[in-house]
Amino acid sequence: MRAPRRSAHAAACLLALAFTLADPVSASSGGIIGERYSCSNEGEPVPLQVARLEQDWSSCFRCICKNGFVECRSGAEECGQMEDCAVQMPREGCCARCKGCWYNGTEHASHTEWGDDGRVLRCEAGVITISKPECYAPCERPKHQRHTHYNCPVCDECIINGQRVWEGRDVRIPEEPCLSCRCVLGALSCAKRACPVLPCHHKQQYTPPGECCPRCAHPTSDKLLPISGNTIAKPCVIGKEYHYHLSKFRVDPCTDCTCLNGTAVCSRHTCPVLTCGARALPPPPEKCCPECPQVEEAKAACVIGGAVYQDGETWQLDACKSCECHSGEPRCAMERCPTLTCRSDQTVQHLPGHCCPKCVDADGICTVFGDPHYKTFDGKFYSFQGSCKYQLVSDCDNNTFSIRISNDARNTLHSSWTRTATLRIGSTRINMGRKMRIKMNGQRLSLPYRIEGVGDITRANGSVLLKANIGVQMLWDGDGFLEVTVSSIYRGKLCGLCGNFNSVARDDMRTRDGRLLSDTWRFGMSWRVGGKHACTRKPERPSRQSRCRQSKQVRARRLCRGFNRYSAFSDCSAKVNPHNYREACELDACSCTGTNCHCAAYRAYARECTRVGAEPHNWAQEAWCAGETAPWLNRGRKGYGRVANVKEPLPELSAIPKLNSTRPRPPPPILH
Repeated sequence: MRAPRRSAHAAACLLALAFTLADPVSASSGGIIGERYSCSNEGEPVPLQVARLEQDWSSCFRCICKNGFVECRSGAEECGQMEDCAVQMPREGCCARCKGCWYNGTEHASHTEWGDDGRVLRCEAGVITISKPECYAPCERPKHQRHTHYNCPVCDECIINGQRVWEGRDVRIPEEPCLSCRCVLGALSCAKRACPVLPCHHKQQYTPPGECCPRCAHPTSDKLLPISGNTIAKPCVIGKEYHYHLSKFRVDPCTDCTCLNGTAVCSRHTCPVLTCGARALPPPPEKCCPECPQVEEAKAACVIGGAVYQDGETWQLDACKSCECHSGEPRCAMERCPTLTCRSDQTVQHLPGHCCPKCVDADGICTVFGDPHYKTFDGKFYSFQGSCKYQLVSDCDNNTFSIRISNDARNTLHSSWTRTATLRIGSTRINMGRKMRIKMNGQRLSLPYRIEGVGDITRANGSVLLKANIGVQMLWDGDGFLEVTVSSIYRGKLCGLCGNFNSVARDDMRTRDGRLLSDTWRFGMSWRVGGKHACTRKPERPSRQSRCRQSKQVRARRLCRGFNRYSAFSDCSAKVNPHNYREACELDACSCTGTNCHCAAYRAYARECTRVGAEPHNWAQEAWCAGETAPWLNRGRKGYGRVANVKEPLPELSAIPKLNSTRPRPPPPILH
């Protein structure tokens, strides 16, 4: 969902919420159904305040600006958890609600559990399951400690079946998926729990791979239940069966239930942990727990895939799973990773050798392209056509590095393009120039090149990549496209045209003296460095009048309409808003004389798409940036062919002939 530019977000969200209200389930599914709306304050919350609706929707949804689109998720804290809900109640206000449970005069929400005298009680859509966990100690001499995992005995070492259990993490056993082992304060405790009773028929239940307990495949809606006699107490519904108030019934040999005014209260036996693993036999008739077969002669080794492991020997399968040989039988354990919810300025990172991913602060990326357009580290998008030297980014706290760019007017009156970028680290100055010429302290370098103690410079895929050891990276194509990546250690410490990298886009346009501006020209000029010799044109504010005649505007719009039309970008247009790139594309296509000036915006957008996992393929061919020039560009334009693809400077003003008396006059007419 996206919010309209230059208007309140309320009207933007109205349409999407109208879609949501039409479907009671849509709000509980995690997102809002409707059209996508754009936004400009990247990473910031977007309020939902719709005056035309009777209630405040802000308590039901949480929206942020992400990649130029408003992204909304249901507010789980206010509406309650609806995932895997088996019985849904009629909507109350903005929230769909899962059927809860009444027990001892107290209402409990679905998916919640609580303890009572060593027992665990869990509510699942109108059914309460009461069970007592079975303890398991995978060591020879367990210790009894209070206030541990279900008050189970503990082992001194947090290792089971060769797998180390990290503090606060769970480890599961494949043969016993309901057994959970946890390391608390350096001690290991394991407990097996019974699965909760579900209100759906067993034929409608399924168990997800790697999970312990089944779930209901399809949610049902709570119906008005029939009333028995003169009583107002409600019956209970399990599957297709009705059970009247205070009636007792059995779900399976392990479970006995009683209906209490619409809530089924079930006591379920927890089966003990078996040591025979995969050799366990199914439960005998009228019994609820599987059993191990008769004890056979113990084996001295395990043979797995041709490899022999002696009794007690352990081996690692991967970062998450290891096994141990027990009397000829392999017993394995695997770490269970917690569900991650990362902030908008974080990313999920899976480190080599580690089982579980973790949230880490995302690197900052600033992009400069075309007739210079800038996307700051925090996502602020603006254009600034200054043609001097400027401070692009600098570590303003510790002065560890600075990057300056030189913009070239290329003999135009309004436009400019980035000509060089210079990185300074201490006494080392690395200059990246046109045609990918690289110099260090004035000396030309041949790539690849390693600067001892500073970093590496390589060339690949038509670009130069500079990786500095201090956590700074520069990608340069030699013709105006520059991408600067900085490590998260610089968050909130930077300044310059790329902003301050503090996860807030709206305060990026701060001048050198700390003033916050909305005028991009004044902001850009505040970061000018060097004297007059650093400018290729007198620094004057560009005219606000259109620089593009109508015929060229039509061509520019046709060249730049592919962000939403080309198949190469079909997967990306719903993830990254192309609006700013399309505007930049049209400005570039109008400003320069070549036939592929629009390609800088397409390339920048393609880079953003790749970062969000929607890499466009063959975009250059579709966008007329590789191969032949768009044939309609050459109509009526003599000599305007492939040679114009190269960005060449306009001729000097002094070389343009003037409309004055120096032009030869035609001879006078002959009168008859």
